[in-house]
This record gives sequence, C-alpha cells and structure tokens, in this order.
Amino acid sequence: MLIDLHVHGPQTRGCTLQPAQALAAAKALGLDGVLFADLHSMEGLEAYRAAGREAGLLALVGLEVAADHGHYLCIFPVPAQVPAPAQLFGSATPWKAQEVVSRVLSLGGAVVAAHPYDRAIERPAGDLLFTLEGLSAVQARHARHAGSHDDLAVEAADHLNLPCVGGSGALGGPAEVGRAATLFRDPVRSEADVVAQLRAGTAWCVEVGVTPPPPEARSSRSAGPRRDGREGRDGRGGRGGSVQRQRSERTSFSSRK
Repeated sequence: MLIDLHVHGPQTRGCTLQPAQALAAAKALGLDGVLFADLHSMEGLEAYRAAGREAGLLALVGLEVAADHGHYLCIFPVPAQVPAPAQLFGSATPWKAQEVVSRVLSLGGAVVAAHPYDRAIERPAGDLLFTLEGLSAVQARHARHAGSHDDLAVEAADHLNLPCVGGSGALGGPAEVGRAATLFRDPVRSEADVVAQLRAGTAWCVEVGVTPPPPEARSSRSAGPRRDGREGRDGRGGRGGSVQRQRSERTSFSSRK
C-alpha cells in the first residue's frame, strides 16, 4: 500500500491545503491514503477522519514535533487517546529530541526522523540522529524541500539500519501531495498498522516523477566512499531502502495490497 506519510492540514500554521484537496490529489495519483501530521497539533483528527470517509481513502493522523534538534513524525496506535503535546511532552519548549522519542515509545508509538538534514528548518537534527535511541525510521525523501540533504538521510538510515520512508510535506496546495510516499508491504488499515510495519522495517521510500539514472551512473555513484567509510549501496537505506519510480509506474505499486 502507498501512503504519503507527511501531509499538513489547517491545524498547521500557514497551511492552505484542505483535507478534501489532499485526499483527492492522493486518490488521483493512485495512493491508498495519507497521514496528516500537523505541527504540534492533533486537533484535526475528527475532521480528517470525516474527509477520509467522504473520499473513500485512508486518512491517518499523526503529529509533527519541532524539537531542540530536528523535526519528528510521531505516530500512535490510537491517536484519539493521545493527550495534547503540552501534556505529553511538558510545557517547556523546545522539547528535547530524545525525550520526544522516549515519550512516544512509552505510548506504544513510532517516531520518524523527518528530513533530518534539511537546513530549511531552524534546528535540523543533523548527526544528532546517531545518538538517539528508539527511532523507528528516517524520512529520506521530503518532496517539499528536496535536495542533497535527502541523500544524507539515506546514508544515516543505512548506518542506523532503519527503514527509509517518504512523505511530501505538502503544505501549500494539492499539487505537492504524493510527490514522495511510503510503500508498505502489508495492508494498512489504521495507525497501529503503520506503527507495526515501521518497527518491522517493512516500508520503503517511493519518489514520484524521478527517472532512475542509467546503470553506469548508478555504478559510479555507488562506488564512492560513504560517511562511515563503507561502500555505498546505490541509494538504498537501512532495512527499508529507497525505491524510485516514474509517475507512469506508480499504479503498479498501489495494486500490491
């Protein structure tokens, strides 16, 4: 199943994307659903669920947290039972990254390091990623701010033996939805299924509109030294790895449910 694992909605300041627009765009691309992860808010839960029922698509809900170092997608098995962020993490901000991860894990959730090397955000995680205990995955493709930082995220996931996942980070309009997504091996019916598969490593990153380089280019790229001195592996990261497909090939993935 294909899910855009990082989409914003009205609860995120500055977001002009409406839930119905996001879901319609995802459906048009052949996705099976989206996960709405507003910044520091899960108050849109019921509205997102209603929009999902109307669209006939999965509307999952998580939470994006801006910590002292990095942003993190927090996904809970039963989001309706999760307290507000101030109750969950404390009133003193910015919250410490390790405390965010530990607290989410204590509630049975999963934590994805969101675009950890993206300097477009105020305090990116960077190599602090290697000190965090309990991460479930790394967002290796972030379509809104795509760039070389995505390649660093792939390398970090590989070093940490974590799955790579993808999400568009859609914020400004429906055209942004689905440009990066996550392929899950097994059916996803709820947030609990997402948590279980992230922990099991049965998730892969998918890009839209990206043509893989020719074999000789891939061989040349994979031969270079890595951050930790080992040979590169052609862009594949950790247990989940990275999958690149052109838009025309997209529907072949969504049929594998």
